[in-house]
Amino acid sequence: MSDKNKKDKPGKIYSDNNFKVSNKKIGRRRSRRRKEGIKIGIAVLGIIALLVIGTKVIFNSRSVTDASDEKENVVKMEGKKETPKPKPDDIIPNSNVTYEGDKYAVNAVDVKTMLEGKYPGEDKIVFLTFDDGPSPNTDKVLNTLSEKGVHGTFFMLGERIAESDEAKERVKKVIKNGNAIANHSYTHNMKKLYPHNKVDVQTFMNEYHQTNDLLKSVLGDEFNATVVRMPGGYNSRQYYKDPNLPALNEAFDKEGIVSIDWNALDGDAEGKPYTNEQMMNYVKSSSKGLHKVIILMHDTYGKEKTAEILPQIIDYFKEQGYEFKTIKNADNDTPADVSATNNKEQANTK
Repeated sequence: MSDKNKKDKPGKIYSDNNFKVSNKKIGRRRSRRRKEGIKIGIAVLGIIALLVIGTKVIFNSRSVTDASDEKENVVKMEGKKETPKPKPDDIIPNSNVTYEGDKYAVNAVDVKTMLEGKYPGEDKIVFLTFDDGPSPNTDKVLNTLSEKGVHGTFFMLGERIAESDEAKERVKKVIKNGNAIANHSYTHNMKKLYPHNKVDVQTFMNEYHQTNDLLKSVLGDEFNATVVRMPGGYNSRQYYKDPNLPALNEAFDKEGIVSIDWNALDGDAEGKPYTNEQMMNYVKSSSKGLHKVIILMHDTYGKEKTAEILPQIIDYFKEQGYEFKTIKNADNDTPADVSATNNKEQANTK
């Protein structure tokens, strides 16, 4: 067959057409692939964008949380700064002693039990108590207590406190030195407090509040004294079988007040011209055989001898092996405990 005949064969023409069709198909495939690639690219970009946005959200959330935690920690730290640790000479809220003074203070209910001779144990304890102050003699007493390293309980009169700024400064010094302060009425006026030898409950309670309010004004609202010594002693009301004692006990119970008397004394209230030696002998004889001693003394005007012999009194009890304690409020007891204590006293008057 000649070359011309070969060129004119139909098969050659079909093959060229087929090639053209194939190219079109390939082009369409490439176009589809490009579109699919673009779609995939867009999808990938979308996923990346979502990941970026999600990361930012998580980061921002953590940042907010961290900021919140930091703020909370700052608030906590600020809160701690607002409530500093109490100082040793700060008064315990609703108390008659400081944080330091509380270390050697005994609950008034326990002291009452000691006076009744019913407190368990053979430990020797002495309570130095001073009535009717403050006065210039209080300064001498405080100096001796500090020098000897012991403390006392001061039953103060409102009238004495109100006398001068010097008196108020003495009040502050008494408690700052670690001593206890208790209430001894405002006037100490027996005729006013016990008309016709019967306690006027309303008058007595008014004077108690008047003195307590005055002490608060000097020492701060944290102070509160529910330890009381009645002028002449609660035991004098028992001795005279005072018919108003039940009403007084009820008033005491209502406010958690405990009345504290004494079982030994130095004789400075006897009105007799005792010598220092006689007063010292009085202390020894009145406390003889007692393991729990609550000794009555005075730091008011005209009681210079008590201030003079106080070093000897302290040395004597130290030599006998006594611990020195003060008397604090019975505020940690339930009202029932206080009530039971006052009811025992009432029963003794019958």
